[in-house]
Amino acid sequence: MIIPDFDYRKEQHRAIAFIDMKSFYASVECIERGLDPLTTSLCVMSNAANSTGLILASSPTFKRVFGKKNVSRSRDLPFYVAFIESWAKRTIITPPRMSAYIQKNMEIQHIIQDFAAIDEICWYSIDEGFVDLTSSLAYFYPDPQLTPAQKLDLLSRDIQQAIYKQTGIYATIGMSIGNPLLAKLALDNAAKHSKNMRAMWCYETIPTTVWKIPNLTDFWGINKRTEKRLNKLGIQSVFDLAHTHPASLKKEFGVLGVQLFCHAN
Repeated sequence: MIIPDFDYRKEQHRAIAFIDMKSFYASVECIERGLDPLTTSLCVMSNAANSTGLILASSPTFKRVFGKKNVSRSRDLPFYVAFIESWAKRTIITPPRMSAYIQKNMEIQHIIQDFAAIDEICWYSIDEGFVDLTSSLAYFYPDPQLTPAQKLDLLSRDIQQAIYKQTGIYATIGMSIGNPLLAKLALDNAAKHSKNMRAMWCYETIPTTVWKIPNLTDFWGINKRTEKRLNKLGIQSVFDLAHTHPASLKKEFGVLGVQLFCHAN
């Protein structure tokens, strides 16, 4: 079977930024204590007084030192391992304060409204969301010598700086002159590892970005269960997914299979 090609000229070419507040809950708690959210070891934990406590959020330093991601249990923390015991003594554990996080979220959204109209902002969760900056590019950067991608990167930088200046919170931004999915994939797989906390993925870079995502579960919409089903079809990577005929995927997954194929391309 011949695998259909995509004509990207017919696809939308919007200037999309997917903005994520880095370690949001933990950052809010650090800033209110006058601490640097990047270098402080802090976690937000429910029921912190006992072993059933759930880690809801943690600072980058906490994650690096203890090797724990969010939504894990306090009983799994290796506080008494010698080489991190000193960090354990310096670690701040605090209960969640949702009202404070909601208030900070509203403050950040008002900052973003300085760069885009309200109907161009689609907040995905309390700490991240899409912003369509297509109509804002020429307004903030009218220089015709700049490409849309250059303007989007400059405007995203300005948003990062505005959020940090007012709130002290670092924002990570995935960008695309394309569609929201590419911006989200850029955020998850590149921006979070970039020094300036920004990354741009577009249609023309799909072979060197999307198809190079190392694990299927790093692709938006693929969980462990879906990964196992894809593996049974001989699909081990996003590249394999993009080069599998959609008819085979539809047979296994229904309409979802066709959606996965389109997303991978």
